Amino acid sequence: MRKYIFLFAGLLLAQMSYAALDVRHFGAKGDGTTLDTRAIQSAIDSAAVCGGETVVLPPGRYLSGTLVLKNNVALHIEKGAILLGSTSLDDYPQYVSHYVSHINRYSSRSLIFAEGVENISISGEGTIDGQGSLENYPATETETLMGITRRPYLIRVISCKGVKLSDIHLRNSPAWTQHYLDCENVFIDGIDVYNHGNYNNDGIDIDNCRQVRIVNSHFNTDDDAICFKTTNATGRCENVVVANCVIAANCNAMKWGSETNGGFRNFTITNCTFRRAEEPTIYDRPHRTLGGLAIETVDGALLENFNISNISMYGVMTPIFIRLADRGRNYYDGGPSQPAGTLRNIHIANLTARMHGLVTSSITGLEKHPVENVTLTNVHIICDGNGSVEHARKRDLPEREKEYPETLIFADAPASGLFVKNVKGIRMQNVMLEVYESDPRALLFMERVNDALLDGITLVNPSDGPQVILRNSRDIDIEKLRYDGSRVPCIGIEGTDNRRIETDKKYSVDHSDGRNSKKNRHK
Repeated sequence: MRKYIFLFAGLLLAQMSYAALDVRHFGAKGDGTTLDTRAIQSAIDSAAVCGGETVVLPPGRYLSGTLVLKNNVALHIEKGAILLGSTSLDDYPQYVSHYVSHINRYSSRSLIFAEGVENISISGEGTIDGQGSLENYPATETETLMGITRRPYLIRVISCKGVKLSDIHLRNSPAWTQHYLDCENVFIDGIDVYNHGNYNNDGIDIDNCRQVRIVNSHFNTDDDAICFKTTNATGRCENVVVANCVIAANCNAMKWGSETNGGFRNFTITNCTFRRAEEPTIYDRPHRTLGGLAIETVDGALLENFNISNISMYGVMTPIFIRLADRGRNYYDGGPSQPAGTLRNIHIANLTARMHGLVTSSITGLEKHPVENVTLTNVHIICDGNGSVEHARKRDLPEREKEYPETLIFADAPASGLFVKNVKGIRMQNVMLEVYESDPRALLFMERVNDALLDGITLVNPSDGPQVILRNSRDIDIEKLRYDGSRVPCIGIEGTDNRRIETDKKYSVDHSDGRNSKKNRHK
């Protein structure tokens, strides 16, 4: 009996403590006009002094400037409660990160901030609204460098361990919605992000973090929805899982980069849907998702060991963009140029995509730094078509290694379905490339590819002429290549540096230069 009495007494004490940390008990009004920063921060500080407690925002509208989370403090925003970001920059003191990174030159302001603490959380079915519209934060008054120097983030967490967000609604950030830098054990579960009010409205940015899980969440953003970065060359983004998410964006649904100074390794992405955002972009671009999977390393990073599966996309211009380049930008001003990095071991399975636009999917490295070991298994991409004869005849595209890594850099590629260049080791099994409207471009164009297996490739509605073109490529095995209908598949072989291209049966082969046709049979 005594045991149960003590347990009951403990529960009563816990409830009393929980109630005592209602922010209204610290003077918060929750009327949407009174600035409640000091009252809410007092509750957070008291919770930290007690060794860690939960701070509760009950239903109401709490106007606030920067709040600083402390060790072992949980911020719980109840259903019907809204934490409103002040629209005055004076309410956002600058907190310059002690962790040196490329992002230090960006904004040092945020509505919620934490650095160097452990075991913090934000939960509840309430809303955090940054009131970050262009009306409140016009670009002419707030931008000084790289677009977002003065506009505050909604949440900024640096060098923390044990960070959890759950069941919260995030709205209207003046810049990025969330930035987690140099953190460990980050758990994002069941959050809902809607951010279409301003420029640079990323949904979540994971930067040099380890042990990260993002699950059961919805993102709808004007800029990149989920973005992984390494803005310091001494750290890595590794051991990351994204699962069971619906991701809508006007830029990239999921992106690695462009800041890629450190490493990326051990990523699992599964059971996610990518789609066009609900609102048109504030940039002058068509209403569609620019890229689905944008996997990039351009500043020297090692990027390896990705397993991506069970992905569906629609309203996406370019479903797959895998890019190894050599921009070489360092993470601090005056630092030496970074050498080209490494991109390898990317495995994509069970992906379906309906393209919305002309820019093909692409996997591209550099001639001296190829992408290595890519597999595509059970992939079905439906392309819009309507490409031009001019693009179909394009050859010897420049490497563009210094350009900003974005799908549009290969808008002139001579492929409608997939463009592969400078790759060592690629396996494509049970891949279907389908073109919706007539398109003179090849569905699959491979250039300077070494060691490839094309097994069970199906081409649907191809135009006349070669629909698989191999240019200056070696050690290529083609098995079970199929066209829809009764036509014999035609393979184009171009260039002067092709070696060992083998097929399982006879196909029509075009040894032209992409302009004139001269066909024979090849085995």
